[in-house]
Amino acid sequence: MNLTKLRYVVAVDRQGAISAAARALNVTQSAVTKAVADVEQEVGTALFYRHARGVAATAQGRQFVDRAARILADVDQLTSDVDAARQTREQVLRIGIAPSSMEGLMSRAVWSLVNAHPDVRVHVRGTSFEAGLQLFRQGDLDAFIGPSRPLMAEPGARAEALAPLQVRLFVRHGHPLLGRQVTAQDLVGLPLIVPETSGPYAEQMQNVMPQMEGDLLRRLHIMQNFAMAAGVVKRSDAVGMVAASYAESRHFRARFDVLDFPDQGPVSMAVVFRSGPRRGQALGWFLEALQSFPPTTGAEMP
Repeated sequence: MNLTKLRYVVAVDRQGAISAAARALNVTQSAVTKAVADVEQEVGTALFYRHARGVAATAQGRQFVDRAARILADVDQLTSDVDAARQTREQVLRIGIAPSSMEGLMSRAVWSLVNAHPDVRVHVRGTSFEAGLQLFRQGDLDAFIGPSRPLMAEPGARAEALAPLQVRLFVRHGHPLLGRQVTAQDLVGLPLIVPETSGPYAEQMQNVMPQMEGDLLRRLHIMQNFAMAAGVVKRSDAVGMVAASYAESRHFRARFDVLDFPDQGPVSMAVVFRSGPRRGQALGWFLEALQSFPPTTGAEMP
């Protein structure tokens, strides 16, 4: 016995005939006939009297059908409640991005999403790559943005490529390295600020970091917050890292200069999300906004 057979039995009682129940259920008459026969065999008694104009419930059949109808109503209500709860959960979208210094570059995608779908609530979380990936794996993030190479290989998940990230080195106005091409050796003696020692920004410093002697962690400032890093750069000879798209903005150029340092090539980026047929609507809307306004193309001032 299963819920489908119970629905067929209840439909027969309500329609008063097997043929009418089959039409209401949009199934064949033989399927309904077999379902009724199977249930009668399992309960060990006839549920309906058959007559020329259709069927009528027996005394035992009436008790069975009424109870089956209550069970089906409870199941339908439970399904409705679960769907409603799922839809409510899907309206809250948890997004991670690594490193945290890229969080501000999410602005245009988030603005687009919230403007088009005002019922969606967005929780954006900047994090280190390793911490963000762990949050995604344990289900605390619905989507995570970071370097594509490890994300594309993440098991049990799907990843979509984003526009590549290009990184620039920036300094305060009047910095001694301005006005000439800078080499990796020029940077060794200066304070360098990186969001983390792994991930997309660190890949751009691979030809600089090996030249630093001693404990690498003692030679670098590690600051995931871009505003904090920018404040240090503005007040010292420290060298920071910034997305090339943001470095081209008037707001940035009014405060800082970009060093003439050899192009290190773009870093491929991706967004990873849970695979499966029941992807939430809010996540789908976010992925569309992200493709239109990827974080690697910079942000606009509000």
